[in-house]
Amino acid sequence: MFVTVYATLVTLFGLAWVLFLIGWINVGGRQSYIINVIDNVLVALFAVVGDGLAPFRAVDTYHMIYIAHYHHLTWSLRKKRNLPKLKNENDLPVQPGIDADIENGSTAEAASVHESASALNADVKSNRSMSNDYDEESVLSEEQQRKLKHHEDKFSKSHTFYKPHETETHHAFPLRLLVAVVVLLDCHSLLQIALGTCTWAISYHVRPFALTTVILCFSITCNITGGIIISIGDRITRKKDVVERMFRQQLTEQAIHKMEKRRQKESERNEELDEVVTQSPSDGPRKSPLDGTGLEPGSNPVQPRVLGAGLDAAQLITTLH
Repeated sequence: MFVTVYATLVTLFGLAWVLFLIGWINVGGRQSYIINVIDNVLVALFAVVGDGLAPFRAVDTYHMIYIAHYHHLTWSLRKKRNLPKLKNENDLPVQPGIDADIENGSTAEAASVHESASALNADVKSNRSMSNDYDEESVLSEEQQRKLKHHEDKFSKSHTFYKPHETETHHAFPLRLLVAVVVLLDCHSLLQIALGTCTWAISYHVRPFALTTVILCFSITCNITGGIIISIGDRITRKKDVVERMFRQQLTEQAIHKMEKRRQKESERNEELDEVVTQSPSDGPRKSPLDGTGLEPGSNPVQPRVLGAGLDAAQLITTLH
């Protein structure tokens, strides 16, 4: 509901702002004042997202700094100790017990698809065993590993696209793309704060029109670019064969459920028909009041109407005698 109302307001006021700027709507000497009012409303709407999410984005940046630090620390320590390269440099080795919940797929998406993808867990475990064969052991201390896990959990709860470790459907999210997304979102919030400051602190009589326009364009560009990078990272890390297999499995389960439901309805219908057919009257079949001759029992077989059936009077008297 909120998203719908927000998008509608931004679209309507944005359209009005453009129409007033190009002169399609002209109110005479109050043109500049009306444009300033619409501009203030648009900046306030943009501030709801840009300024409102700034504190949360600052916390995400704090978690991202620790994640990036321990990733680079792991890479440098493995290089100094002449250890083999990681199979996936974005998926750092884990220590048993500390990251047990991550290994079992503690992220939101892994938990939602765990039931349907239980048959695929063996593949993930086999990949983990291959990693152990390559001596992919954690080079961080126990305290460092706990801190890394804490910050990964916090960040993954805030941003569902981030997956620190391999799941049933995705590989680990690339660190470089993660840093780019966080920086772009921070820039979006900073530019929105700057836009609001320029709009509300400088009078529209002396405020350069190009100032707010440039800030707004850069702010929107940062937000859109961040979304594009997230979609690219999701496409890169997605396991296409696993997702397709899960999709086919879900379709099969739905088809089986529909067939069973239809079969149950047909069986219930057949049972109702069988009950109707097997029900019989308690008095037995009724006898017809007419006998085999088509006449009532005890009635005279010679009826007056047979006189016109080709018999004359003499034949009738002879028959009677």
